[in-house]
Amino acid sequence: MKNIRIIVEYDGTDFYGWQEQPVHRTVQGELQRGASRIMGEEIRVIGAGRTDHGVHALGQVAHFFTAQDRPIEAIRTGINAVTGSDVNIRSLTEVDLSFHSRFSARSKIYRYHIAVEPRPIRERYSWTIPYRIDYERMSAAAAMFNGRLDFRSFSVQEDPGKNSFCEIKEISLTMIDGEIIITVEADRFLRRMVRGLVGFLTDVGRGRFKPEDALEAQQGKVKNMFFAPARGLFLVKVNY
Repeated sequence: MKNIRIIVEYDGTDFYGWQEQPVHRTVQGELQRGASRIMGEEIRVIGAGRTDHGVHALGQVAHFFTAQDRPIEAIRTGINAVTGSDVNIRSLTEVDLSFHSRFSARSKIYRYHIAVEPRPIRERYSWTIPYRIDYERMSAAAAMFNGRLDFRSFSVQEDPGKNSFCEIKEISLTMIDGEIIITVEADRFLRRMVRGLVGFLTDVGRGRFKPEDALEAQQGKVKNMFFAPARGLFLVKVNY
């Protein structure tokens, strides 16, 4: 038995998220279909995280087990040849049987793109905002999210008893070529957590909230927050 780790890039626009679904096309389903066809056996692909409908990835990590003994590069090129052009295995390596793409991960890095002026060519990969925002106010609010905090108010929690504390190792904002890029690294992420943070920071930038409201938002005292759309979000890297 071999354990195969893959690093995957995909455009999430036309996928209904990562997790396999019986009707809709998903990234996990597409990879499993391709891998099963190439390996000649039923393959279960396990991802480091479940990205939502419309979220992209530059460095999603996954793994699968196989009893077949085939050259690594032949497996990679074979799967890529039978999957859609919006998903591609960038690298494929054999790893120890104990490796688990999700449970072995130490942190993940996400990046969100906000376009401050219309750029049609980037429409699938950024959120174009229709108002002026203050970059400095957003940066001041973002600095308040470093460390281990409760992010329940910034996420969608299906189980109210589930642990909602995450440790943000780094959060930064940069302005590049007409885009504000928000980068967040944390030990774990709740569902839609980055989109919730981006929605709040954007509201701070346009004056709806103050930077210091970040503390009250963490306590669930700020109402009517919203989630930024999925299309601007990328899973950049998973660290082990």
